[in-house]
Amino acid sequence: MRRFVVTVLALSAGAIRLAAQGDLVATARAGTARYQDLARAIADGYRAVGPDFPGMGEHYVNMGLLLTGVVDLARPPVLEYATIDGRPHLVGVAYAALVTDSAPQPRLPVPPGAWHTHSGTVNEESFVLSHAGVHATHADAHGPRLAVAHAWVWLDNPAGLYETDNWGLPCARLGFVAPPSLSADAGRALALAAGATAYFSMLVGIVGEPDSAEQGRLRAVLQQRGAAIALRAGRGSGSAPLPAALVPWLEDAWRQTWTALLDAASPPVRQRLAALQAR
Repeated sequence: MRRFVVTVLALSAGAIRLAAQGDLVATARAGTARYQDLARAIADGYRAVGPDFPGMGEHYVNMGLLLTGVVDLARPPVLEYATIDGRPHLVGVAYAALVTDSAPQPRLPVPPGAWHTHSGTVNEESFVLSHAGVHATHADAHGPRLAVAHAWVWLDNPAGLYETDNWGLPCARLGFVAPPSLSADAGRALALAAGATAYFSMLVGIVGEPDSAEQGRLRAVLQQRGAAIALRAGRGSGSAPLPAALVPWLEDAWRQTWTALLDAASPPVRQRLAALQAR
């Protein structure tokens, strides 16, 4: 009898979490549906901040909402857009609040692990290693920080609603529907094929610190690899799923990309870029 009670309680807790997640999605969609039109978001005070991330798109931040100190599910201070089929699409939102060492993270129906903090400049925080899909943490600074939780309410994330990176995004950019399980390496390869050369090149420049001539050579490697991956991946119809047989090839293509990049780098740059190698 005790085992049965424990099982029922566990199922009830799971059902509560799913219900809370469903409420968040419904509320966020209702509150941001009008922002499918980027012009309306800009008119309401949202402004672009940072680069176009391969797995997150572009962030539009409403500083007025951010500085209220109130986290409202229907009024997220951050909207995430990605250019798909030549126009910006609202793909997700992010909740954010200023916190201090002693302040708890904002109370929202999201797992504690969904929150991460930022404390550096826009440039520093835009190119931290975790945004490149490498195991790393944001700056662990003391004092005021910005706590952020992503919610992919407009584009399904194969890794989960609250995961920071959505590797279904490069699939959508190429006209494919992401499979239920898509590795980060496959997603990065698709991102490169979808035109993320500029982001990865800038990341390589910031982390590897090559001179301008070497930076040009490394960018050329990324461009060549991206073109090869794009040729093999092709483009979908917008509703076609990404072929499952393509995923292992994409994973290997990403690993080969970083191998080619390191082979082309000078020893000092190669050493600094070691942290960016595919897992």
